[in-house]
Amino acid sequence: MKKLLSLFFLIPFYTFAQMNHSMPGAMDDGLKKITSYNFPLKKTQLAPGNIYQGKKVEYDLYVTDTMVNFTGKRRHAIAINGQIPAPILEFTEGDTAIIRVHNMMKMETSIHWHGILLPNKEDGVPYLNTSPVEPGETYTFTFPLIQSGTYWYHSHTMLQEQSGLYGSIVIHPAQPEPQLKEYVVLLSDWTDENPHQVLRYLKRGGEWYAIKKGALQSYGEAIAAGAFKDKLKQEWQRMPAMDVSDVYYNKFLLNGQETNEFKDAKPGEIIRLRIINGSASTYFNLQYANSYMRIIAADGINVTPVNVNKLEIAIAETYDILITVPETGTAELRATSWDVMGYSSAFFGNGPVIKAPDIPRLNYFKMMQQTGSMNMKGMDMGNMPGMDMKNMNMPNDTSSPKKEMNMNSMEGMKMNDMAGMDMKMEMPGEFNYNMLRSLHPTTLDSSLVPREVKLALTGNMLRYVWSFDFKTLSAADKILIRKGERVRFVLTNNTMMRHPLHLHGHFFRFINAQGEYSPMKHTFDIKPMETVTIEFDANEEQDWFFHCHILYHMMAGMARIVSYEGSEQNEFAKTGYRKLKKEDNILYPWYDLSVHSQGAWFSGNISNNKMALEFEGRASWKGNYETETHLLRYLDKKQYLAFYIGYDYRKNKTLPLANKPNTKDNRRVFDAGFYYLLPMLIRSEWRIDHTGRLRLQLERRDLPLSNNFFVDFRVNTDKEYNVAARYMIAKSFSISTNYDSDYKWGIGLTWHY
Repeated sequence: MKKLLSLFFLIPFYTFAQMNHSMPGAMDDGLKKITSYNFPLKKTQLAPGNIYQGKKVEYDLYVTDTMVNFTGKRRHAIAINGQIPAPILEFTEGDTAIIRVHNMMKMETSIHWHGILLPNKEDGVPYLNTSPVEPGETYTFTFPLIQSGTYWYHSHTMLQEQSGLYGSIVIHPAQPEPQLKEYVVLLSDWTDENPHQVLRYLKRGGEWYAIKKGALQSYGEAIAAGAFKDKLKQEWQRMPAMDVSDVYYNKFLLNGQETNEFKDAKPGEIIRLRIINGSASTYFNLQYANSYMRIIAADGINVTPVNVNKLEIAIAETYDILITVPETGTAELRATSWDVMGYSSAFFGNGPVIKAPDIPRLNYFKMMQQTGSMNMKGMDMGNMPGMDMKNMNMPNDTSSPKKEMNMNSMEGMKMNDMAGMDMKMEMPGEFNYNMLRSLHPTTLDSSLVPREVKLALTGNMLRYVWSFDFKTLSAADKILIRKGERVRFVLTNNTMMRHPLHLHGHFFRFINAQGEYSPMKHTFDIKPMETVTIEFDANEEQDWFFHCHILYHMMAGMARIVSYEGSEQNEFAKTGYRKLKKEDNILYPWYDLSVHSQGAWFSGNISNNKMALEFEGRASWKGNYETETHLLRYLDKKQYLAFYIGYDYRKNKTLPLANKPNTKDNRRVFDAGFYYLLPMLIRSEWRIDHTGRLRLQLERRDLPLSNNFFVDFRVNTDKEYNVAARYMIAKSFSISTNYDSDYKWGIGLTWHY
């Protein structure tokens, strides 16, 4: 199979100012210059004839279950060759990679080579283009390296990536570059929970992660913050609380540790860092204490160098940067999680530590106010707190990505510190995509009318279902394209979450303010309510994956198959990708059991994307009991409306209507009806049973009054009502109380699963 991709590599003179953050406004020893390096300009293409002509570079990767202790607790993980992260795989452009993956576990696994251009069957997505590596088996990947740069690899089987199955790839260019000391910096996130339990908990809409992060945004907190009206408006629009990350993580790691020291970095030395965000669902902000960072490559491809003081890196992206080791002391490179719940650090040099600046905690109520003030048809996303909307990638935004130095901040500086300083110089600012500029024009063949594919990013946070155009992978058709076409994707994010999107097997033009010099990428971030355009030459064959790289969003349905029409169908395509597509439609169970002084209450749910089986049971210690069982089917795109059929069984001995047949206290009836989610997140139920009896019920669960305190209520036309409250003291445990119109008042404990 032949491929053609222009990958341009040229790094001109590097010069940037260094700032000592321990002394705001002061320059560290004046301006320092990074030595000039002439990197060769080259155009990389697949050699004709035998594509496996290069030197063979072989690796054996042994995938094993293991135990780790990142938090003081021993937990299960997955390692390669006994380590997390997995070994760095190094190649030179033109080599042929031969990688044997030995699965030593009792479950299947897979490896995807993220950002690598290779034959379709070597891509590593199980049940799409590559067979999974079965337990006890070995799969040999063989592919030529026709590119250079920083990349990575990870499992594409279920949620294994979260458990540690990820590693880095470095491909050196065929033409030698000037030698710099370099380090790989692989960022990741870690949870002590089983990742399958994390996804199940997200599916049930549990509150514990928000409680742990201080992101619940309860009514009590809203009143204290002066945001009560905004909270009401938010719930009137049926919107859950704002958040920037779904999962609470115990640790954030850099090369598998919270802290790394690189003491072999010499004073004043310029070093190259290959930064990889290999996390499952965490964006990171990078800051370096000693100087500005100079971006020289994005997603493996060299770009026009640009200086930044903060680099935001989306999940699955890679950036190469240059930094300078301080002349004296040790400088911190800090990677802070986007929800500002923690960070990991790398230290370069020796001596006293120069710390990177702290990032303030997110103001969720300010974010809520900004969101509530948006006009959803013509949204003003400017300067949205915590969401960095000021740096959105609008193609017609030609504003400068730099900001001028504020000379007022120079007051008190010694004049000899200013020697040689250009008073008109512009100081680097925070990174945004408009800063990325290709070294050469990247425009595609203008004589071809592009095939335009419009996709909306959609989701239901209440049920944790993520999709494109309201269709999960299991329900969606393939995106059909033809070889030789110019393809343009226009994507609009209609959710209030950010999504890092990745297209397998291709690089694409990410259309930004640089116009014909728009950068080439394989992964990009798209912000809430933003529209992004990418385009690429359809120069491949067969089927490739396109998906959100937040692991839990992908597993909840936000993925599509990009298929080349007329390509030979593999064994998985012939079965409609049955095994791949079933992954986002798995049944997830959860329940709550309250044991109180007057009785016990149980509610359970087994649910997938469109269906749910709900059960409720109530029993008093006097022998009265009731059950309701409903089978639901969600009908509309937003999943506000669900039709159901069910059975209501009640046998009460001591209640007022216990001896009368077919009453609310004594009945055995089949029923049917529908649920509809009203504003304020109130669930309405409209039903009729087989005797013709009608009932309307209104219910609200999980009404947050403080960070740990919740209220539930239910009332219906049978004159039944229940008010309950609980105080969560752990993810699975609450102190609770309730008053029921039939069972009266009680207090006790609730278990959550």
